Amino acid sequence: MSHIFNIVGIKNSSGNFDNMKQYIELTDPASFRVLSGNDALILWNLLAGGSGGITAVANIYPKVMVSIYKHYQEGDLEAAKAAQDSIRPIRNCFKFGNPNTVTKAAARIAGNSVGPCRRPFCYLSDDALLKIKETVTSDMAKGMG
Repeated sequence: MSHIFNIVGIKNSSGNFDNMKQYIELTDPASFRVLSGNDALILWNLLAGGSGGITAVANIYPKVMVSIYKHYQEGDLEAAKAAQDSIRPIRNCFKFGNPNTVTKAAARIAGNSVGPCRRPFCYLSDDALLKIKETVTSDMAKGMG
C-alpha cells in the first residue's frame, strides 16, 4: 500500500526489471498494482506478482497483447511466452524513432486509424517507414492483430 491514500499503483516504464520487481516486493498486491510500461516485460511482470501492463503495442496488435494475459491466467505459460516473444520484431522497430511515432505509424499500417503524432514527434525516415511496414505486414501474415 502507498503511504498516500489515493495512490493505488504504479506504471513502471524504466525497462529495468529489477526496479519493477522491487515495487512488487515492497507493496501489497491486494491494495497496490504494479504495471509494466514496457511491452517486453508484461509476462515477466505477471510472473513476478505484478498486475499486467499498459502497452503501446496493444495499439498495433491488441489481440496478441490481451493473449499474453489470458494465457497467463489460464496457466498456459508456453503460449503466454510465445505471445510475448512474438512482439519482438515490432519492438525492434522502436529504434527508428520516438516510440509514439513508431506506434502510430505501425498502428495505421495494421489498419487502425489513429492519426499522426503531434510535433515534435512526427518524423520517421522513408527507410524507417519501409521497415515498419515490412514488419507489420509480416506479423499480420502470421495472424497477429
